[in-house]
Amino acid sequence: MKENIMKYIDSHFPNLTSEWHLRFELGEPYENGTEDRLNQVVKRVTTLFEEVFKPDDSIYIYIKDWEVTEDIMFGNTTPEYLYSLLIDQNIEEETLFEIEEDYDEVTSQTIEVNIEYKVKFVYAQLKSIPYQEILKGIGNYEQGRVPSIGQSAYFISTDKDLLFHMYDDRGCLIHSKDVEKLLPLYHTYNNWLVDYWRDYFDSIFKKA
Repeated sequence: MKENIMKYIDSHFPNLTSEWHLRFELGEPYENGTEDRLNQVVKRVTTLFEEVFKPDDSIYIYIKDWEVTEDIMFGNTTPEYLYSLLIDQNIEEETLFEIEEDYDEVTSQTIEVNIEYKVKFVYAQLKSIPYQEILKGIGNYEQGRVPSIGQSAYFISTDKDLLFHMYDDRGCLIHSKDVEKLLPLYHTYNNWLVDYWRDYFDSIFKKA
């Protein structure tokens, strides 16, 4: 399983991104930590997710896990919650490295540091995955709510060539290799697009 999806990502969504994508606002204009914000986050992200994926779709979940057991900033992470939701699934694992730059105070030079992280892979029909709980857990993470999910989770359909990533309560990204597949979302949920990127999205999708 993991070999197939890793090859697919390298060829279709290198670095888990793509040129053609939409970025949606989830939490604004509500204040952090409020019930109004959290309710809107869950409603919007679930609506978008269910527009993209259907119950009978077979999808991959690519989980990027830094294996942090205690979150310094938020202090409320429940690191095993995501895996408890996926307990009935077959999970494969790979160790990868990410290069980050750091400043060496001794030499006064910038150095490259290899940071190790784990990637977990799941492949299943969507109807067997508690995606609503996963999305809500991601939304909870920076809002001081539990249970929360601090791992990065990417939902990928190789049949539809679509990648869905909710990064936190602020927003989510939907990537595709085909502009046409994103057009319905662009038109139907135009008011939810992140305003900062609106001119960029308009330049692509108004021409399509």
